[in-house]
Amino acid sequence: MFRDELSLSLGVISVISWSVAEIPQIMTNYSNKSIEGVSIAFLTTWMLGDIFNVVGCLMEPASLPVQFYTAVLYTLATLVLYVQSIYYGHIYPRLMKNRRNHHVVDVEEPLLHEEAKRPSTKSMLCVVSVFLFLGTFNLLSGSRSMDLRGKDRVFVVGGARKLLEVSSGNLGESSNIGMWLGWAMAAIYMGGRLPQICMNIRRGHVEGLSPLMFFFAFVGNVTYVASILVNSVEWSKIEPNLPWLVDSGGCAVLDFLILLQFFYFGCRKVEKDSDKKKHETGEEAV
Repeated sequence: MFRDELSLSLGVISVISWSVAEIPQIMTNYSNKSIEGVSIAFLTTWMLGDIFNVVGCLMEPASLPVQFYTAVLYTLATLVLYVQSIYYGHIYPRLMKNRRNHHVVDVEEPLLHEEAKRPSTKSMLCVVSVFLFLGTFNLLSGSRSMDLRGKDRVFVVGGARKLLEVSSGNLGESSNIGMWLGWAMAAIYMGGRLPQICMNIRRGHVEGLSPLMFFFAFVGNVTYVASILVNSVEWSKIEPNLPWLVDSGGCAVLDFLILLQFFYFGCRKVEKDSDKKKHETGEEAV
């Protein structure tokens, strides 16, 4: 009983973490008026995985309404990032160029400079808190629905960004569809991190990228893996969930590597600033 409750609680934490994961990056892009820090390949793979999520919920009649609504929420959040990439990457620069050509931006540059500041912690916490409240309400409603359905449900809310999960008692075509979707989403979500990691290395910094997005993703993936393993470590229970375990475990490792990149590039920037300050101090002394 305790294991079941702990597993459910970890699953709820996982879904809530994923529900707010992209909000910090959306706010960062809006404040910077740029999305240059986010890899388009990363966003594309994320969007494909979310679409698989929604399609899977529509195809499987046994899925719960909360699964579909949460999958749509994930897709809309990624869609906002995608729209931002198009707007700030192509439309916004042209608008600014046209305004300059018409001499309408005599005082625009200082304003743009002020707008490029990072979003305040207070505003970010307010937005995240709203999504946490909505996510908690939806997930608690969904968990009550799951209890009413009994133990023979075909798909369950198991946390993480992948909402479709095959239970150990499933047999037949529905189970095969779920497994294929699980492995497909595993390849997509895990592969999507690699372009972002490579892009960070190529640029030599992580400016324009929100560490909170990957922190929430890391928490979501870790708590999802824990929710399954806490419930049972028997192979008969783990085997049906193997695609989601491999996916979440692999993504958690890659998310942690990206967080390490924030730490590494942050330390390197501090060292460069320190060396530059020493050099300038030495020149002034001479």
